[in-house]
Amino acid sequence: MNELSIEGIVLRATPFKENDRIVTLFTPEFGVMSLYVKNLSRKKPTLTNLTTPLARGEFVFSKGRSDLFRFLDGTLIDLHRDLRRSYAHLEVGGKMVQSILATQMPGKSAPALYRLLALYLKALSTFSRPETLGASFMLKLLKHEGLLSFEEKGLTFTASEKKCLEILAHARTLAPLETLEITPAITKGVQVIYETLVTGIH
Repeated sequence: MNELSIEGIVLRATPFKENDRIVTLFTPEFGVMSLYVKNLSRKKPTLTNLTTPLARGEFVFSKGRSDLFRFLDGTLIDLHRDLRRSYAHLEVGGKMVQSILATQMPGKSAPALYRLLALYLKALSTFSRPETLGASFMLKLLKHEGLLSFEEKGLTFTASEKKCLEILAHARTLAPLETLEITPAITKGVQVIYETLVTGIH
């Protein structure tokens, strides 16, 4: 049996049969990939946590004949418990992983994007305004894909709003984002930019 081990973040977990799950991961080397996980139960809380959306862990698996890999073992790195205590923060985290599902192809290596997602999920619970980090992630994702543009039809931003968008998209550390206040207009504008440009991927 050819075993492989890789770090990954759970994007989605789909129940299958009575005690199994098909877990969709985002990984640095393999991009989006799916694992078939057998025999989950209340007696195995660590395995249940490891295969829960937003969990980050080390996954050991074997290759099969299809794109669905077989899960063998794993170690939980971070369940992001603090993130799960706030609906607002959890909602933003959920949007981040959904954006990965919407833009990344199976097997497409994306180590820089993986590091960004891991960093932002880890930091999200420390932000009093989670929407700031969420908006930054969306813009940085578009930048990673070569799609970033603030000139979408029907959108008009003031000079101060454009400056804010530039910080959201290009900040090299989290520090400038921690004190950045974004208006509802910017939040909505980022969502429109993201939804408009992501349609070009498919």
